Amino acid sequence: MARLLPLKNDLIFKLTFGDHRYVQIIRAFLTAALDIPADEYEDLQIIDPHLERDSPEDKLGILDVRIQLKDKKLISVEVQVRETPFMAERVAFSTGRNLSRQIAPGESYAKIEKVITIVIADYDMIDADGFYHHIFRLYDPEKRVLLTDAMEIHTLELRKLPEAPGADEREDELLNWLRLIRSEREEEIDMIAAKTPEMEMAVGRLKQLSADERTRMLYEARELYLMDEMARREAAEARGEARGEARGRLEGIAEGETRGKLEMARNLLAEGFPPEVIAKSSGLSLDEIRTLADL
Repeated sequence: MARLLPLKNDLIFKLTFGDHRYVQIIRAFLTAALDIPADEYEDLQIIDPHLERDSPEDKLGILDVRIQLKDKKLISVEVQVRETPFMAERVAFSTGRNLSRQIAPGESYAKIEKVITIVIADYDMIDADGFYHHIFRLYDPEKRVLLTDAMEIHTLELRKLPEAPGADEREDELLNWLRLIRSEREEEIDMIAAKTPEMEMAVGRLKQLSADERTRMLYEARELYLMDEMARREAAEARGEARGEARGRLEGIAEGETRGKLEMARNLLAEGFPPEVIAKSSGLSLDEIRTLADL
């Protein structure tokens, strides 16, 4: 039997939680995660339930599950397994964009419905404390006044899950969903699956996907894509640090007796002379000339 694919991979998560044929799965998860009346989930619709193409890079590397409720609330659920720079800013931006897309120029703001974003993170996304679930709204903490509930962002951090049961039945179910998403051991997954019919359905879907050769190929391609993205980001950061160090050296030169060398090099660069010629003429190193050209 094939090894189970990880639910916390965003592609596998979408194929499990974002398939309209198994809508009970995402409905049960949202019921546990959000404080929304149960009747609002009656006509739940999964928006864009299929991958747009057979590519792991679908939608610029973000494979979210998008849902619309009975009262037109919009919900986006995504999984992040690797720490992402400016993640908070990106989530705020995407939530605001989903809000603004609801109306065309000239239409009334009264048409806007609530937008909820849920981020399931497999790293410590919020460093301020050890709570696994945070809810962010447009709120004045000093006066304790809510400006509007039009935007709401939930963070669910898998590495902060407590071992103890939840404070009530709903939180206990949410914890079980998150433990299911986090787990990669089949025995533990089967044990959690037995807790509710919806969790059993999710694990059945996961086993179906894990046995499918095409899905495994997409999963492996997706993992390779994410690893390549991380490598590119690390390389860019390394280049930025090296450039920053070189910039610091140039600033030191400028403060000393060689200010004239810098000025000469800038003039020669402006005239289009090759870096090798400028280095020989100014007395600066070739690396310093190249850094100067990038500033």
